[in-house]
Amino acid sequence: MTKNVYTLFKGALKFGVPYLHGYNGDPHYVIVLDDGNDGLFRIVADVKSDSSQGGPDGYHVLYTWNQFFDHPMVPALKALPMGLAQPGFPKLDYVHDPRLLELGSMRPIAFDTDDETNDINDVLDGMLQLDRSTEPVKYVYPGKSGDDLRKGWTSPQDVIVYGFGFLFEPKQDGLHETHMNQGNPKPQPGSHIRDHSSENGPFQDGAVIVQVGDSFEALFVAFQTQLVPTDNRGRPVRHGAHPILTLS
Repeated sequence: MTKNVYTLFKGALKFGVPYLHGYNGDPHYVIVLDDGNDGLFRIVADVKSDSSQGGPDGYHVLYTWNQFFDHPMVPALKALPMGLAQPGFPKLDYVHDPRLLELGSMRPIAFDTDDETNDINDVLDGMLQLDRSTEPVKYVYPGKSGDDLRKGWTSPQDVIVYGFGFLFEPKQDGLHETHMNQGNPKPQPGSHIRDHSSENGPFQDGAVIVQVGDSFEALFVAFQTQLVPTDNRGRPVRHGAHPILTLS
């Protein structure tokens, strides 16, 4: 089997599936797209960390939401055909491309705060322009611990989604790792932090970028356990690496 590589998928939105309280399985917001072949392609966005930093907010992911994304890559994104772009697409790097985002602006965000509109579900709902007043779509999420029946909603708008990350294996019918993919430390023996250090690399960071008409929005996600700055292999520098939140 060939090694899974960093990629981008561009597709038209079918519906979005927020991760709500009471769901089982992986804490992912699922963006379901038309795969261009009478099937579905799903992009999953992490809404909760698998390693707590302690305290009630320790599992919250870090995020930056750019509602007016105008990076120089935008014309290249527009020019891409629908479907899988591998290779031949703009690569993302949160640390080494200062035009992409300001790391110091990243803040923790909850995944679901019920009636409040201040969680990552609401951010993605807004980006995708979902209409939650309509009848929900039934969606079976195929998680590692079994299938989970969830609810999705459609949008009245024509929405194009650009997902950056890595393909599911072996089916390659979806994309994950849509977050920062560098700066993961090697945990000390006995640490509660899961070891994601093998996933580090430069210019392979994930994101969800949404286009409605000629307007672009971007969501960038990282984890509180990740450290910066990183070297040219995406690893935390040996001396002086620190959590992203200390940049603020």
